Amino acid sequence: MARTALTTLARYLLAAGVFVLLVGIGRGARAVFGFGVDTTSLIILAMIGSAWYLGRGPGLLVALLFEGMLDYYAGWPKDPVRFAVIGFNRIVLFGSVVWFASARREAERTLKAQQAALAQALDGESKARLEAENANRLKDEFLATVSHELRTPLNVILGWAAMLNRHNVDQQTIRRATDAIERSARTQSQIVGDILDTSRIVTGQLRLDRDLLEMSAIVSDTVDTLGVAATAKSLRVHVDLQPALVLGDLVRLRQIIWNILVNAIKFTPPGGTIDVVVRQSGEWAEFEVRDTGEGIDAAFVPRLFERFAQADASMTREHGGLGLGLAIVRHLVELHGGTVGAHSDGPGRGATFTVRLPVQVAPGQAIATEATQVVAPAL
Repeated sequence: MARTALTTLARYLLAAGVFVLLVGIGRGARAVFGFGVDTTSLIILAMIGSAWYLGRGPGLLVALLFEGMLDYYAGWPKDPVRFAVIGFNRIVLFGSVVWFASARREAERTLKAQQAALAQALDGESKARLEAENANRLKDEFLATVSHELRTPLNVILGWAAMLNRHNVDQQTIRRATDAIERSARTQSQIVGDILDTSRIVTGQLRLDRDLLEMSAIVSDTVDTLGVAATAKSLRVHVDLQPALVLGDLVRLRQIIWNILVNAIKFTPPGGTIDVVVRQSGEWAEFEVRDTGEGIDAAFVPRLFERFAQADASMTREHGGLGLGLAIVRHLVELHGGTVGAHSDGPGRGATFTVRLPVQVAPGQAIATEATQVVAPAL
């Protein structure tokens, strides 16, 4: 408030200073050069300029000072009534000039503000339209992807079911059929589960049932479960597990580890290597997966954990999926108070995913077990 008062005072002083300067210029020119300067015109211009740039108040101050100067040089009036009428007319005239100038300036400022607001509104509308179009496009792509991903296992189920119903088949074929039907059903269940989890995340209905858990044990169990998938691609999986106690939801932690490991197996070519590490680093428990797979383009890394983000979103892509797994991982990790990140040196150079969760014990306090290293044979 004090700053505003000082600014206002400065504007009035500046207007008065300009008036005094112009009067001094007029008298000085007459005294030094012997000719007069049209001080009246200069003061009127100063009046308009003060109202324009400094505001209505400073402009009216210059008008009052000018009127006072005119009255002073006019001397004592012989006809007070006539003098009063003339003075009043001049004040009305000067006031009208000041009012017009300040009103014009204010109108220009208002117009510029309205133009800026209009431009901002148009820009906002344009961005909103683009976002809506993008959201609509993503919805269409998502529906197309879901249809494609659900139809593939469904076709397998329908095909084997038709064969079992229409043909006399031996036990080996029946076993193959039931295995294929089970795998396809599990795939569909996983797709539906990811969609439901995403819906819970968006609506804020995802809850955690927390307990003290040994992270290395969860990772070890998950690696064992995925051993068949790794063996099918002749992948070498090296496991280095150290004790790390965390507070978390067992089901959701398994989901985090599962999604990252499945991603590594999916994108690592046959004969490749996957390194799985659990370690305690200060106040953090770190779960890291390094693979020698396809790698990630640097431009795509920032979008890696977004919903529906896929480096290749075409229907003819080599690897299936909805692009929800890593987005679910990011949200679950953040719910546990942790962070998740990814790094890759580029396409064809593998990738590293790191999950960091808060540990529940300080190093060396509650965990006295020595760090152990387990190197699993090729799974």
